[in-house]
This record gives sequence, C-alpha cells and structure tokens, in this order.
Amino acid sequence: MSIPGLHLTQIGRGDFLLDPSKSLNTRNSGQLIEAIAARLLQAHAVRLYYDLSDQSLIDPVYYAWLDMLARAMQAINVRMICIQMQPTAAFALSRFLQEKPQFETALDIDGWR
Repeated sequence: MSIPGLHLTQIGRGDFLLDPSKSLNTRNSGQLIEAIAARLLQAHAVRLYYDLSDQSLIDPVYYAWLDMLARAMQAINVRMICIQMQPTAAFALSRFLQEKPQFETALDIDGWR
C-alpha cells in the first residue's frame, strides 16, 4: 500500500514494514496515521517495523511524528519497532529525550524477534 511519503508492505503474518521516503510530509500526520491504522486494522496486524535507515538525524519534529504514530499503534494493539536507526540519528535522539520512547527499537527485523 502506498501512502504519500510512505510505503507500507506486509512482510509476514501480521508483520508490516513501513518505509518512509525523503518526501514524507509529517504536517499531514493525522491523515497519514489514519491511513496506516486503517490498513493495519484491516489486515489484523500485530507488528509494524518502521525503517529509519535513510534518516540520518532525528530532531524533535520527527520524534513527535514517531511518538504520535507509536501511540496510535498502541491504541490499536500493534507493536511499533523502529529498525535500522543510524548512529547519528540515535545520538541526536538521545540528546533531547526526556522519557522512554513509546516505540521499541532493534538493529533489524531479525534482531527484534
């Protein structure tokens, strides 16, 4: 399923991979989250892997997007796991975090299981 700025792919029974593109516009976060949640509910999803491999920096605005998406996923009982986070993004994220993120992290999909 393609959503502007995102590509959502089923990769297993109940598992989905969300791959954001460079053109992701988080100003439309409500509509994006609704579209993602609708697709995951329809497919009875269990896990959503969010690929951060192209994100070299996570700033407070991008973190707010991840946090809002993770909270929505919790509301529909889908675990959100951010994978492939680059060291620079992890370092930037650690500089402004005040509490534990609402999402989980793993090196890759196999590293989470």
